[in-house]
Amino acid sequence: MKRFISKTVIFIIPFLLLYIITLLFFTVNTGDLLRIGFIPSTDKKYRQNFTLYNHEMKFTELSKSKEKTYKILTIGDSFSEQGKSGYQNILANDFSILHVDRFISNNQIQKLVELSNGNFFDTYNIQYVILQGVERDLIDDIKNIDNKSRTNIHQIDSIIINHKPEHNKDEYNFFSRTTLRFPYYALKYFTDKNYLSNEQVYNVELNTKSLFSNNSNKLLFYYKDLNNTGQNNLPENAIKLNRILNNISEKLKEKNITLIFLPSPDKYDVYYDYIVDKQNLTKPIFFDNFKKLNKEYSYINSKEILTEELKNKKDIYYFDDTHWSPIASVIIAQKIKEIIISHK
Repeated sequence: MKRFISKTVIFIIPFLLLYIITLLFFTVNTGDLLRIGFIPSTDKKYRQNFTLYNHEMKFTELSKSKEKTYKILTIGDSFSEQGKSGYQNILANDFSILHVDRFISNNQIQKLVELSNGNFFDTYNIQYVILQGVERDLIDDIKNIDNKSRTNIHQIDSIIINHKPEHNKDEYNFFSRTTLRFPYYALKYFTDKNYLSNEQVYNVELNTKSLFSNNSNKLLFYYKDLNNTGQNNLPENAIKLNRILNNISEKLKEKNITLIFLPSPDKYDVYYDYIVDKQNLTKPIFFDNFKKLNKEYSYINSKEILTEELKNKKDIYYFDDTHWSPIASVIIAQKIKEIIISHK
């Protein structure tokens, strides 16, 4: 019996050590890049820098809306799902905001086409629509656009009624893929430079420590930022996107609604000029191409705005996340506010 126990202990101890390392440094609650890239969370106080921005939720989600009149409708991806610290919540200090939940919108460009074709804007009284989309996904999102498809109010009601919130899939237990793999990549974080962690997150060296409040000279970014740069750089894709947005804008104008397009630059794009070794790292030029096009809608050149702010402010994007921080949300919200005020 003792021999069996001894063998069991010998077998268990390595897994126990791996589990302890994972327990101490793996995060499931904050920093999506840390989570999916198996990057160790070494600065537990980093997110405390942003607690001042966690105000009361002031905007309304479509799934919970009771009123039918709002100044602004927002529809977008995860950059529009930042809750209390998001740009909508800041705008809600000055305007009434209705936000289309992510589980309703999915591909937000396609969904806005469908809402414009349906009876949504006959039911809801809206003056401005903010269409937000992250740079890496914009061209993918327009590959199969159906300009004639429509979504009506009863379909939205059905989606809301049948929606079941997803449970957190990133939890781990004693014997799990995460427990086995995380310690390896955690060590790699401290020993290697310019590599892809867990096939999901690039970790590259920056030429300065002044861009993040944790004084790191590392840049973490999602692999799709780089993978999709090639197709996003093609001028014809920017032209196609602009044509689709012009068409949406024309439909909205018929309903006396102004379209504001807010592309969210990839973290890779925003910090590209600060990367030390750019070998095999394609320079993103989507915003350069898009800027030249004639637009029938209001356009926020967020890359131009935010890269300028990098010169004076830290943490424009979170160090540990794909998203911009509340600092950027404030800047973007102010720009949107200026556009709306100028239309009055």
